[in-house]
Amino acid sequence: MNFDFQVMFETILIVLQAVPRTFLIAFLILLVGILFGGIIAFIKIKQVPILSQIINVFVSYVRGVPLIVHLFVVMSSLPEGASSLLKAVGFEMQPHEFPSILIVLVTYSFLEAAIQSENIRGAFQSIDPQQIEAGLSIGFTRRQNLRRIIIPQAMAVALPMFLNALLKIIKALSLAFTVGAVDIMAQARFAAALSSRYLESYIAAALVYWFICGILLIVFNKIEKRLQLGSTR
Repeated sequence: MNFDFQVMFETILIVLQAVPRTFLIAFLILLVGILFGGIIAFIKIKQVPILSQIINVFVSYVRGVPLIVHLFVVMSSLPEGASSLLKAVGFEMQPHEFPSILIVLVTYSFLEAAIQSENIRGAFQSIDPQQIEAGLSIGFTRRQNLRRIIIPQAMAVALPMFLNALLKIIKALSLAFTVGAVDIMAQARFAAALSSRYLESYIAAALVYWFICGILLIVFNKIEKRLQLGSTR
């Protein structure tokens, strides 16, 4: 079998068209994950009765089940549920008309919320309680303590984890094509179907992922170094 480099380079150009869309989806998933992860972390830190137990089961389930299973479960249930709900309020929508991108956003956001809840909880618990007490002793209110001491230190710990999470989400989105969403991998499969050169297309996708990850790692390392320098001043 002859490897066609021209097809590979042409496929790279096709695959690159999906990069902005993939980045946007990944950012949305991360933002939603951080938002709901923060709520979950707060509930676990405060040990809210009943809710804490429910959250523990949720986090254990989401983190313990493979992502592909989550995708198929949501794909099988969410369109039907949304269709029934819309019919109840007077709107007609068939399950097959449900946007596949929403299936991806819901599935990945649930997973990311479970992961980020642990990261956020760990970031807040890493703060020395004596620093909080010191802030209160010099007259800071609880809100000032939160804004000037707790959040800056927690962000310094959590931000590198958030950045690494973005990288993982981008790579994990390679499974999104299984539910019909168009991302880098889906674009590569589309190009492969047109050219019938699957090896070249998959290698093109691999090179694009490698390039993106390499650029992001360089950016993330610079941000981490700045955070480390800021914390030592």
